[in-house]
Amino acid sequence: MVKGLEAVEADLIRRLYNVRLTAKQEARRQGEGVATAARYLAPRDDGNLIRSIRVENADSVTTSKGERDFIGVKVVAGDATTMVTNGSGGRFQNARIQEFGTKTRAANPYFFPAWKANRRRVRSAISRAIRKAWTS
Repeated sequence: MVKGLEAVEADLIRRLYNVRLTAKQEARRQGEGVATAARYLAPRDDGNLIRSIRVENADSVTTSKGERDFIGVKVVAGDATTMVTNGSGGRFQNARIQEFGTKTRAANPYFFPAWKANRRRVRSAISRAIRKAWTS
């Protein structure tokens, strides 16, 4: 057996733990920044929508290929207080209606513009934090 293998393995495990912890913390911090930008861009007359924009932990994410592990957060808009009912009794999420509009209501995008304006900065900050955690 190779000498020092246990020490190398212990060092890699420590680094991996530090990277995971740092990535989660930085993702949370950057997610809060995106949520703040979305709150700023959301329509002022809809206070419930602004209050519903939040950051949630995401330990896994579902894709077309199934569920997989994910280190990060998701920024979410809408909850039970932002549900609206149309004339025929259908219930819809106002957060989605504001973002995309309907046939009779113009779109008032707030969520995706906030993400598009910040995504490069968010990805860079998380990558930088991971590199720093790996080398320290």
